[in-house]
Amino acid sequence: MFKKIGIILLTCFTLFGTTGVTEFVSKQVDLTEAPSETLSNYNVVSPTMNWKYLDDNTDPNDKTWYQGWNKRNGWAYPIGWLDHGAIDMEFSDEAWPTYQGNKFTTTENDGGQLLQTTEDKTTYSTYYLRHTFRLTQKQVDSIYAISGTVRYNDAMIMYINGKPVANFFNIPQSNYKQNKEYGCQEKVNGYIEEDFLVEDVSSLSNGYVPGRYETEFSEVYKQDVQVLKEADTDVYGNTFMDITIAVELHTADPLDTDALFELLDFNINPAGDKLPDSDAIKNVSLNVGADETFLNLAWFATSDQAGTLQIMEGNVVDAFDEASATTIPVTSIEKAYTKFTDTHYYANKVSYQGIEPGKNYVYRVGNADGYSKVYKLSTQGVNDGYELLFLSDAQIGTGTIPTDLLGWQNTLSKAITKFPNVSFIANTGDMVDVANKESEYDAYFTPEVLQGIPSATAVGNHDIAKNYGNHFNEPNLSGLGASAANSDYYFTYGNVLYMVLNTSNTNNEEHVEFMRNTNEATKDQDFAWKVVMFHQSIYASGKQSTYVDQVEPRKQTFVPVFEELGVDVVLMGHDHCYARTKIMKNFMPVDSIDANASEVTNPDGILYLTTSSASGSKYYDLVDNYEYLAKRNQPKVPMFMHISFTDDTFTMEAYRTDTMESVDTYTIKKQEVTDGKDKPVDEKPVVDAGNDKQRPSVDAQTSTPKTGDQTTVMLFAMMALVSGMLLGVYRLKKEK
Repeated sequence: MFKKIGIILLTCFTLFGTTGVTEFVSKQVDLTEAPSETLSNYNVVSPTMNWKYLDDNTDPNDKTWYQGWNKRNGWAYPIGWLDHGAIDMEFSDEAWPTYQGNKFTTTENDGGQLLQTTEDKTTYSTYYLRHTFRLTQKQVDSIYAISGTVRYNDAMIMYINGKPVANFFNIPQSNYKQNKEYGCQEKVNGYIEEDFLVEDVSSLSNGYVPGRYETEFSEVYKQDVQVLKEADTDVYGNTFMDITIAVELHTADPLDTDALFELLDFNINPAGDKLPDSDAIKNVSLNVGADETFLNLAWFATSDQAGTLQIMEGNVVDAFDEASATTIPVTSIEKAYTKFTDTHYYANKVSYQGIEPGKNYVYRVGNADGYSKVYKLSTQGVNDGYELLFLSDAQIGTGTIPTDLLGWQNTLSKAITKFPNVSFIANTGDMVDVANKESEYDAYFTPEVLQGIPSATAVGNHDIAKNYGNHFNEPNLSGLGASAANSDYYFTYGNVLYMVLNTSNTNNEEHVEFMRNTNEATKDQDFAWKVVMFHQSIYASGKQSTYVDQVEPRKQTFVPVFEELGVDVVLMGHDHCYARTKIMKNFMPVDSIDANASEVTNPDGILYLTTSSASGSKYYDLVDNYEYLAKRNQPKVPMFMHISFTDDTFTMEAYRTDTMESVDTYTIKKQEVTDGKDKPVDEKPVVDAGNDKQRPSVDAQTSTPKTGDQTTVMLFAMMALVSGMLLGVYRLKKEK
């Protein structure tokens, strides 16, 4: 029955665009049987499936909402799809040609739809294909996986509701930087046939809901948005979801003469033998604790029984011995998400106090139902200072998961190879692109660097979901500045106080309350430095700086409090561009400090740092060279910063990962200044005691204020003498 409904839909919707929605819904009124509520091994592919395609060497992303955000895939969503559930993508495929079938080719007499080529019979760089089908909301909710098989030449990206399927499909490891780009990992003769499996189907629920929408002005987005007033329904009360399969087919080079795409299978809810086994433990997250003697961990487990951390000193994984290890039970466990309808993952969290600086450890997590592999952890001393890495905006999944993961792994690998003794990683957010997309977190936690070096993380605007809170175990959570992800928190490390703000919560006064509370709670501790971390930069160099209505409220609220509390450095992200400010005070650069210098001593102000993407998944272009900027950079390659602290020195270095060239460095030095020390002292005149008539030197006269000539001095002396005599006579008479 569902297949019949699907065919009716595809004919109406694909051929007639959004007007077909109404026609389709009206046809449902005549049905005598309700659509199935669940799907089982349903294959979308058929000889009559309808496609829209673009083969004229133009860019379908042109003029979409996403074009302004340097995202290439605005064309890959269902017609009418709303970004953030509100903002129209402003895309239409109404003028695209249509085709019924499942194969596209540039080779004549090869069957399928013939795609255009140049006059020289060479291929264009890219062809774009779209197929949209409609399910009831109940059917969408029943989907737990998708499997399929494709043939292609030379490379392709497949999207489901705008999110790429997590296969390489022979695309370059660095991904494409723009649409209409040639390239592949290796030239294909004939075709590649490849299976794919979508385990994380969260993007399916992010389709388009047909219905009646009205335009309203949003105070949140400061623009007109679309608001669903009434969803379309059939006679059985079902609402619907439009789902789009989009394919971006790339050819090897300008001399290429063949391109091919054929969708053989697209199975919704495939049979169990198509599904892989689930890991008993995954996504082990190593976090900083309340101070350098603590260690916080979080992980996902299929067991519903509380897990443990088992840790011991040592540097050899194979020497791990459960009997010799310290075992610490988790402090919390809760159901996190369900995979394949019957595999439940539980988030475990534990905090361990007892870490010693300069030691090697091995550890694992889990319980008798299953343990993780054994990981190595080396701690660094803090007495003479320490180092950390600062990075941001991996945003796994905004390009494709495989290419973003490669960039993320490459950055961490190169950074740790160059700086093997860092104590932790400071990350100011946007770990993933879609906050509830578990497959993006699976990729984020893949590099084993993250199981060997603790992280201190801030919530990005793409991270706002309970999923973030399940994956990270942060110390001293305040409950202020809270969102679905977490709240503001702080920790200390060595001689530094770190305050981490969840600026996705726009109640800026709560963040102020948190910072003041934290300073009060730590007032008895002697910090050499104070650092604030958060995601949305208030002193950026790229596109995000132009959103004044978002930037200014934070800036106007935070800056006075930073200065009040003696903050030295602020670490930020969000802008996907590099920026270092001049030393700032009261919203302005400090004029007395040379903006071109690479170091400063005892500055009366704050340094603000914004780092670019750590994975290369997305970049923004630089905009105005603001007065507050000392340095800005956009090489459009992943970047990170290396930071070091001692009692009297802060040093930062910014690196690009393709050449590992340092693109910027800056040092702040603090020198103790006390009265009579480290200040020039005025020299007093040297007077010969045997000659009271010797006049002071010229230099001494110059440096000594003049109070009058000698006549004036003598007059005052005589008056004082007479006054004294008269007072004496008065006292004598009084006594008598």
